[in-house]
Amino acid sequence: MTRRSPSHELIIPALSGTNQAARQTASLDGLVSAITSPYRAQAGEHERFHYEGPAVPLGGQTVTSLALVLHELATNAAKYGALSLPEGHIAITWSVAAGNLLMHWDEKSGPAVSGTPQNQGFGSLLARRSIEGQLGGALTYDWRPQGLVVHLSVPTERLLQ
Repeated sequence: MTRRSPSHELIIPALSGTNQAARQTASLDGLVSAITSPYRAQAGEHERFHYEGPAVPLGGQTVTSLALVLHELATNAAKYGALSLPEGHIAITWSVAAGNLLMHWDEKSGPAVSGTPQNQGFGSLLARRSIEGQLGGALTYDWRPQGLVVHLSVPTERLLQ
């Protein structure tokens, strides 16, 4: 029997299409914790992630969309960004202001970033479509020399979908 990851436990009910799944909510901090858990520090290592923000409930569809984006960011950070080096770390912060959830992903101490990539991968395309198309939000990437910074916003009225 295949064991599900913590992130799968959050999104499987939303994908089942049942009425119960549509009513189920999760929390943003729970989602961030589940997605980042495979990359967390082992005993004796420095912590790779710092995350903080207010309690934000999320509906099943929103959990699925945000899980896709966070998973894409974490996977790319492990391959090319801050998580590809032992000293790299990521700060994930969020707030709610002016009717929007505002989230920031900030990579530090990874390889130097030489600028915006020439090609957008399939995962990045799906992430953008999830945030902009499905949730009516915005997703921007800032390729700074010291690391990638991502800004995400989603209207709060879309969070419980």
